Amino acid sequence: MKTRVQHDPAERASDAPTKIQIETPEDYALALRRIEALNRSQRSQNEGAELEALNQAVRSWDSRHVAG
Repeated sequence: MKTRVQHDPAERASDAPTKIQIETPEDYALALRRIEALNRSQRSQNEGAELEALNQAVRSWDSRHVAG
């Protein structure tokens, strides 16, 4: 999966959202497994942002690949 995390010059995470792009069926499967793992545990703020980005990436993939 392609992931882009932007950092400020002081090496701290910025307020920029995490971007995840699913490019292959294997990436899609990995994203689903990670979502399940994050949903089973308490999340830090960073993991919450990751979960949000993963869900958006899965929705985007689904809208491009699910026959309707």
